[in-house]
This record gives sequence, structure tokens and C-alpha cells, in this order.
Amino acid sequence: MSEVSDAPPTRPLRPARNWALIIGAVGAVTLMTWWSARGIGFSVVELACNLPGGRRLLVESWPPDWSFFPRLLAPLLETLQIAVIGTVIGGILAIPIAVLAARNLTPGFLVWFVDRNFMNILRTLPDLFWAMLFAAAVGFGPIAGALALTVFTIAVISKLWSESLEAIDMAVPEAVRAAGGSWLAMLQFGAIPQALPHYVSYALYAFELNVRASMILGLVGAGGIGMVLETQRSTFEYPRVTLIVLSVLVLVLIIEQISESIRRRLV
Repeated sequence: MSEVSDAPPTRPLRPARNWALIIGAVGAVTLMTWWSARGIGFSVVELACNLPGGRRLLVESWPPDWSFFPRLLAPLLETLQIAVIGTVIGGILAIPIAVLAARNLTPGFLVWFVDRNFMNILRTLPDLFWAMLFAAAVGFGPIAGALALTVFTIAVISKLWSESLEAIDMAVPEAVRAAGGSWLAMLQFGAIPQALPHYVSYALYAFELNVRASMILGLVGAGGIGMVLETQRSTFEYPRVTLIVLSVLVLVLIIEQISESIRRRLV
């Protein structure tokens, strides 16, 4: 009969820390931060001297002008509608772009190369640029905002979902192909079902981003609550600005909680 040892279990040895690498990385980050601060003229002294101005702005902005809230209901609803349209249309258009951008699913290198660079172009240009572009093309209003958020949604979902598609188990798609299935059948029955929960999660995340972004797009005339915000800011109605910010904050928090509960059930 074997004897049971009373000795405590040995802990696995931790790898030795590479202090030279850690010190070098911290030094490089510190040097880059110092160089960047000098380049933009950042000064802690000037920042401290300007704090009274920021305090005065906060005093002027509180309390919010609650009587202005009824006039925010329609712009808030329009902001939500812009975000919904941008998310739905952009989410649908992002599906083929993400599939063609996945190395393990794309039909060929040329298709992958063109699609990847198209995604890079969409991600490089910010949503504010697209809003200004569409505002000049179709006129100021919510249509321009919805189009801008559509492009923004395509850029976000296609990038994230293409990486999820590249991480799927290829055994099932290869089995579909081996059984004589077409490329589309391989996507329908082997690839997309594995990454579908991630797609829903990314779409919900894009919707949250779009609600926030629609507030900024309104500053350039793309509709929604942002246009009201810019009007009140330009006339120095800071209590109303505070009310607008709080209203959007509450809306975003509600959407975030709903999206988070759905994501927990899917992923």
C-alpha cells in the first residue's frame, strides 16, 4: 500500500521577469510621453492656472434647466432613429465584407487584399468626416447622419467579425466542402453559425457607439440631439447643455444595460 505524502504541493515556478525589457519599455513610454507633451505645448502649470475657468463653467452649468426637457424628446427620438437605421443597414452590409476579409473563408488572395484595404479606408476616415461629406451631398439633416453611421457601423462590425470568423473551427466548413457543398453552403452551414453569436454582440456594441456618435454628428448638421446641443452651446445656455448631456447619458446607460444582458445570453 502506497504512503500518502504530507508534504505541501509544490507551486509551479514563475518565469523570471525580464527587468531589462520592463525598464526599457517604461523608459520608452516615458520618453514618448515627454516628447509628445513638448510637441503640443502641454504644461501642468498652465493647466492649473486655467482650472478656475473650468470651475466657473461648471458653476454656470448647474443646475440643469429641467423646463427645457420637453423640447428634447423629439431630437432624442430622432437620435435613436438615426442610430437604429445606421446599425441595421450597416450591420447587414458588413456581413459580406467581413466574410471576404477572413483569410480562412475568402475565395482568393486578390479578393481578400481588395476587401481588407476597403475596410482600412472605412476605418481610417472618422465618422465626423462621413457626416460632413453626406451633409454636403444630401443636405443637412438626419439622412446624412444615418448614412454616416451606416459607414461607421460597416467599419466596426466588419473588422471585429472578420477576426471572429478567422478563429472558428474549420473542421465543419471543410466537411461541408468535402461532401460536395459549394462555397456559399460552406458559409451557411459551417462557418457563419459558429460566429453568429459574436456578430450579434458586435451589432449591439455598434448600436451603443452609434447612439453616442449621433450626438457628435449633429454638431455638423447631421440631425439628432447634437444639433440642439450645438445651438445651446453657441448661445451659452450651459444649463440646457447639461440637461442634454444628462439625457443622452441616461439613454446610453439604458441601451448599454439591455445590450449587456443580451450579450451575456449569447456569448
